[in-house]
Amino acid sequence: MADTCWTNQRCARLALALTFLAGPLIGVPEFAAAQTVRDVFQKVAPSVVVIRAKGRDVTSGGQTRFSETGSGVLVCQDGKVMTAAHVVHAMDEIEVEFLRGETVTARVVSSEPAADLSLLQLERVPSGSKVAPMADSSTVQVGDDVIIVGAPYGLSHSLSVGHISARWPPNTVYRSMPLAEFFQTDAVINTGTRAAPCST
Repeated sequence: MADTCWTNQRCARLALALTFLAGPLIGVPEFAAAQTVRDVFQKVAPSVVVIRAKGRDVTSGGQTRFSETGSGVLVCQDGKVMTAAHVVHAMDEIEVEFLRGETVTARVVSSEPAADLSLLQLERVPSGSKVAPMADSSTVQVGDDVIIVGAPYGLSHSLSVGHISARWPPNTVYRSMPLAEFFQTDAVINTGTRAAPCST
């Protein structure tokens, strides 16, 4: 059934916006003369969330609990959050933490492991939350600025800056992720971060 903000087809198309070891591209306003990296971070940070998920492995010896931590982006006012599939796919419990520390339960509504992309639905949307506009990955070029905002190792809303240094079309890097378009960057990207290319 089509959603007011997303459809499964659109979710699949946005899989092409995955970045190398990062995630979906966040649209950032064009740089003005007075705009700094700090200004961009302050605009983007309220849209970026920390994902904490718990799952279980069932073996002949019983069940083993495990957890994953990553980042996501609020992409729709009705509470849709985009994140990496490997963080939430087939997990039992998912919690989403916002910039101010408020935590909300979520569930997976669409997942595409071939693009390492999942779409979550929040139980509710915290007041003051901001939706991130999605960028068009086809316009990104080598040399463009990129800002990484995320939660490496669970440390929420960290920032690193760099440039796009290479890009590869879908189905050319990993056979396990044929739908993903990959972008290489010289910015420091630790586990659990998202990438936000800046228009120049």
